[in-house]
Amino acid sequence: MSYLIDPSGRWWRWPSQLLAEKLGYPDPDFDLAGYAVRNLGYVWLMVENNVTFLQFRAGSVGGATLGSLKPYLMNAAPAKPVGLVYFASGWMEEVYTEPHSLHRRVVALAALREPRMRDLFMREASQPEPWAQQQQSGLSQLYALWRDNGGRIGPSVQDFLHRSGLEQRTVIAEQRDQAGLCVIASGGGFSIYDSFPMHQLIGRPLSEQPDRAYGQWVAQAYADCRDAAAPLVDDIDAIVEAPGHDPRRRRYQRLILPWRDPAGSVIITGSSLMKPDMAIPL
Repeated sequence: MSYLIDPSGRWWRWPSQLLAEKLGYPDPDFDLAGYAVRNLGYVWLMVENNVTFLQFRAGSVGGATLGSLKPYLMNAAPAKPVGLVYFASGWMEEVYTEPHSLHRRVVALAALREPRMRDLFMREASQPEPWAQQQQSGLSQLYALWRDNGGRIGPSVQDFLHRSGLEQRTVIAEQRDQAGLCVIASGGGFSIYDSFPMHQLIGRPLSEQPDRAYGQWVAQAYADCRDAAAPLVDDIDAIVEAPGHDPRRRRYQRLILPWRDPAGSVIITGSSLMKPDMAIPL
């Protein structure tokens, strides 16, 4: 059972062709419920066998909607958990089983003045040597190879990236005059964007990603590695938003290394492994 609650407090059984036509989006393939939640101040109530979900955008729920929801919320939580799924810079989730705390939380989120609940891009750095001693991963092995090679890139590095599979999740960049750090090679295993393979950046600045803010943030980390001539090891928790797509939360561990090629030029590699269970303190 599913309902959309409009800003006037009216409940619409969903899906509803009448509501779709009223809002001007009759195409059944269009995600009208999601659009109405993110942009029109609607609340989406989904009742399942073992849990109820309440989806909305923080800071966008009006008093009429809250008033119509209150009787339901005060009776729903004792019977089964209620999951709040709300948008605040990215999608957040909370679960409640006590009606009064549930209602207080919904009221607080509905009136939130600043919907940004966290930084969009968060990083937690590690010291490379202690980190490498505690890790058994392709990233730590690549770091050991960098250290043993004295930071010189050559066939042994390329061979390791290929054998380990890390080449699919490695970006290689170099400085190009005024253009800054430009991508010269990239694997196809990145899942940062839904419909933008990273190899499309080859020959272009690293910052020119669909989410420009995220691209600039990443490019700055590569520049920091280049300028310090020292490796960077980070846990990353980023909310990435490409035009035409909903925000996506990406969590991964990243190793950025500065190398010198046989001609003496500086080459920067960035390799990563997905870590969906990672938690960085806010």
